[in-house]
Amino acid sequence: MSGNLIRSTTTRRGFVYSYHYNAPSTDKPTIIFLHGFPSTHSDWASQISFFSGKGYGVIAPDLLGYGGTSAPDDVSQYRLLDMVEDVIDIFKDLGVVKVIGVAHDWGSILLSRLLNTHSDRFLGAAFLAVGYVAPQADYDYDTQLAVFNKLVGYDVWGYWKFFADSSAPALIEKHIDSFYSLAFPNDPLIWKDDLAPIGKAKEWIEQNKQLPRADFWTHEQKEEHKKALFKKGLRGPCNWYAAFLAKTNKADEASIATEAHHISIPTFYGAALKDYVCLAQLTKPTMGALCSNVTTKDFDTSHWIMLEASDELNDALEQFFRSL
Repeated sequence: MSGNLIRSTTTRRGFVYSYHYNAPSTDKPTIIFLHGFPSTHSDWASQISFFSGKGYGVIAPDLLGYGGTSAPDDVSQYRLLDMVEDVIDIFKDLGVVKVIGVAHDWGSILLSRLLNTHSDRFLGAAFLAVGYVAPQADYDYDTQLAVFNKLVGYDVWGYWKFFADSSAPALIEKHIDSFYSLAFPNDPLIWKDDLAPIGKAKEWIEQNKQLPRADFWTHEQKEEHKKALFKKGLRGPCNWYAAFLAKTNKADEASIATEAHHISIPTFYGAALKDYVCLAQLTKPTMGALCSNVTTKDFDTSHWIMLEASDELNDALEQFFRSL
């Protein structure tokens, strides 16, 4: 990706967002790619190259806390609806009226709120690994873990508690290669035993445990990722977890009209069948119930669909885009 395609927008809140931008070279629409934890826009390198080469417009921001974008320490700045408006400010700055949204991990939750509050801005939406998540004013983390244990027999999101803790950023930065071997493991099953249960992620990183990384994630990619992540450190990325567990979004979630919880525009769900924390078997029924026009495709991958099966994903997304 060429550095001269990196632009920035200062939002109404005063934060600077850095993003890759290609204007459409044909009459095709613009796509916005929203990454998750612990990533930057670079995770979308294959998609950016593929779709800009096809004439689509592309916006791929570093989200709040990441890469070249502002990274406030204050957890309250990571309210979902505030970050929604940051994205809308990027659209306004570029003069983009309607887009197709593509999101992964935490980006999927941000895209969900964009659809709840600005559905008129979207032609369609694609969710990868993490599906559409409806507003939950009464969300309780401990209750969620209990539900997971009842349904599948383990905590699933137990690692959230560690990432939300104020001690997590420094510990992760100290043992960054250990963290990477857990985040991008060669064996996806590691997540079930060493990431999902409460306390296990912290234990792994405290012990500086390291196992082989996934084949799809090269040493060069790791070093580039590390460079981008260390621009601002891990406090901002971890604040996404901290804000959620602190119920920072409670009032905002309650303010979203019930009728806006259901998504009527065309949606796509890319299911990662070897993802043991974002479970396809639980997400598919939710997408079917809350999205009236959903296309689902299974990928025989871990969490990182866009890295592990980039060509297959690009083809599937292009087919979905053509249907809009």
